[in-house]
Order: sequence, then C-alpha cells, then structure tokens
Amino acid sequence: MLLYNGIITLDYNPATDVLVTSMPDVRLFGLSEVGFCLDLIVESVRNYDIKHLLLDSSQSVVEVEDQAYKAVTAKFGMDLMKTRLRKIARVATADAKREEKSARISAELRQELNLPMAFQSFPSQDEAMDWLLSPVPA
Repeated sequence: MLLYNGIITLDYNPATDVLVTSMPDVRLFGLSEVGFCLDLIVESVRNYDIKHLLLDSSQSVVEVEDQAYKAVTAKFGMDLMKTRLRKIARVATADAKREEKSARISAELRQELNLPMAFQSFPSQDEAMDWLLSPVPA
C-alpha cells in the first residue's frame, strides 16, 4: 500500500507490518527537506502502528557535516522512540567510508538515546527483510 510518493516513497505492507522507504539524496535536497521526509516516516509509523521499518539507503548520498547529520538523525531516533516500532533495518551503500561514518554515528546515538528498538544494517534489501520478519528474541 503506497502511503506517500514524492521525495521519498513510503510503501507499507500490512500483512508483514513492514514500512519500506528509500532515504533521500542529501545532495539534491537540503536538511529541511530531509527532516520533512523523516517526519513523514515517523508520522506513518505512528498512524499505522508499524512495528518494522526498512530504510533503504543504498542509493542515497549524504554530503553534510557530521554534526548536522547527527542532529537530524538524533531527532529521527527520538521521534521513533515515541512509537511502538520494534525493528529498524537499514540497507547500506557500497561506499565504505560513508558506512563507517554511519555506523559510528548510529552507535553514538544508540548509546546516547538508549533506543529501545533493534537496529541493524544489511548489504541487501532481501537480507534486511529476512531479519525484520524474524522473531524478536525475548
């Protein structure tokens, strides 16, 4: 079920309770547009009581300073904490340098915010979906 189709696409499957979205290219849009996209994701997660989120970052490019990236990501994480989301899977890029930066900032935020949902990055959408649909350990 297509929930939104614009800068990003939000595609929700009620049968699996998975929201799939591609992350925006930050080179093409400013941080305010990226913030708008992240707010759309959070609003959809909240409105549909979604438990699983697949963020496809494989084609996105982020060319902003670490502090700005971390601030936007921190707000996204805090907003998601106010939902009943259980798992976030991220499809990684092929850019090793970018993945190192993303992993570092994600680890910092998970520690600082004490995020209650499980988070993991994957090389492919199929692997991410398999993990999302697997049972959550007690």
